[in-house]
Amino acid sequence: MLRNLTLTAVAAGLLSALAACTTSSNPSLDRAGAGRLEALTRAPETEGALIYRGDVHPLSPKDAAPLFHYERRVATIDGGMKASHITHGEGDEAVVIESARFTPDYDVRRFEAIHKIAGYSGTVEVSPNGHLEYTLDEGGKVSTASEDVTDPVVTGPSLHGWMLRHWDELMTGNPVKVRMIVLARKETFGFELQRVPAKDGLVAFSMKPTNVLVRLAIAPLRFEFDAATRNVVRYTGRVPPMIIVDGKRKTLDARVEYALKVPVYR
Repeated sequence: MLRNLTLTAVAAGLLSALAACTTSSNPSLDRAGAGRLEALTRAPETEGALIYRGDVHPLSPKDAAPLFHYERRVATIDGGMKASHITHGEGDEAVVIESARFTPDYDVRRFEAIHKIAGYSGTVEVSPNGHLEYTLDEGGKVSTASEDVTDPVVTGPSLHGWMLRHWDELMTGNPVKVRMIVLARKETFGFELQRVPAKDGLVAFSMKPTNVLVRLAIAPLRFEFDAATRNVVRYTGRVPPMIIVDGKRKTLDARVEYALKVPVYR
């Protein structure tokens, strides 16, 4: 009985944190983070070359206009790359930036994010041996944590590239384990990537949480690539920006349609 009650309490706590809802529609973002988003609204090109744009549509109705759009920008830095995903909302205002620095093989070395609606900013340093150091600033309240993992670490800005680097392995249909950085919780979540059926000249992969409790809060993510070019075409699942519903922040599951702006993805 005690074990069941404890498990229920843990599940409730985890699901509550994953839902990430609050009664405040205007959470406080630290001054430096807010200033950087304002600068990116004016000049997103400072983050590097434009690779693609993505329109973020609600899951229904299918013909609904985009709620957000975002752009991927990449710069060469320190023998590797830095990729930034900048999400724009109403009036083209930058509301989220997620950036990752990684090696040519898309092994993450640093991740940083600023989320206006969620009201936080922070960084994650990732060592080659799988040690992660987190720093999170929630409206001026700074906290830290560390973690050690053995599976590959991925982020939003590095994931598609990592999948392309491991394309042959993924194409076998065998599940491949990764750890996704969740900065707001100062930890990684385990996922399994696996090829799933697709139509119309596409190749699709599903990414499912390995933790049963996380599965209750996050539906499987779906990635669709053009089979001939291997360019990403569509993504369906949890996206970084949050929305305000009845004065509360809520996470968003959406469909993202991509438009590549360069001959080769990077």
